[in-house]
Amino acid sequence: MLVLFLSAVMIGRYSVSVSNFLKIITGNDSVPVIDKNIIINLRIPRTIVALLTGIALSISGLVYQEIFNNKLVSPDLLGVSSGASVGAAFAIVLGYTGLVISLFSFTLGLITMFLTLIVTKIFKSSSSVYLLLAGVIIGGFMSSATGLFKYLASSDRQLSEITFWLLGSFSSVTYDSVLILLPIVLFGVITLFLLRWKINILALGQEEATSVGINYKALRLVVIICATLLTAGTVAIAGVIGWIGLVIPHISRILVGRNTKRTIPLTIVIGACFMIIVDVISRSFTSTEIPLSVVTGFLGTPLFLIILYTKRGIINERD
Repeated sequence: MLVLFLSAVMIGRYSVSVSNFLKIITGNDSVPVIDKNIIINLRIPRTIVALLTGIALSISGLVYQEIFNNKLVSPDLLGVSSGASVGAAFAIVLGYTGLVISLFSFTLGLITMFLTLIVTKIFKSSSSVYLLLAGVIIGGFMSSATGLFKYLASSDRQLSEITFWLLGSFSSVTYDSVLILLPIVLFGVITLFLLRWKINILALGQEEATSVGINYKALRLVVIICATLLTAGTVAIAGVIGWIGLVIPHISRILVGRNTKRTIPLTIVIGACFMIIVDVISRSFTSTEIPLSVVTGFLGTPLFLIILYTKRGIINERD
């Protein structure tokens, strides 16, 4: 992860030599100003956000898949990504820019999660199936709301901005973005890391968790809130990025088995590395940046097919 991080800082359409990079980080002023500006003001904050985004989406996808015992679950399970998209689209239509869009997005993402929990209460059941159904219902409504705001966009610029944002990008990332996202990711990841052995028990169901003295509902709510914060935070800063939270947890399970004491630490590393690679590809090979979800789709699809192929025996046995 460290090697990839340092390499990503130097690689791009405008490459910086290793010697110049070492001079920049050691405070040597003999390097060209453009090299220094690219490394300090553009590449470093962008790569930090890519690392944090990969960690957040991968971990949230993993814990969702475990607590709902469904390996096809992704971080936008409870409609959080859809809600955050509504917030961003609304802010863009109103003419806001920058961090205000992120604030709208983050707030609507959290509101969507609470709406999903409220709808679940209507079913009067503790079954995870109803939580999944509520997420689908609220997510579908929020997707329609996003479509409405795209229709109401007053100019081609607003429409293209909404569309590009919905596909994910690190192009507008600054150190302010790092300062916003870092505490969210640290809180969510540290909490889930400390609870990693209990998440194994949550995956067994309510009866098993209760029998060993764990408050199933309370612990599940804590895990859901942490995963939601991670998802909403990344979507607010970088837009909607697909495939990361779906594919990376499967890779971790293939390598170390289904034990969150081991898969959570491994997912942190793999998710960060994968997102850094995606970012480098996004900004290095064309004159304009390729949206992140486009890159993750091209990489994630063959990876997921490989995973399905390697697990076909287990799937057939379950059928």
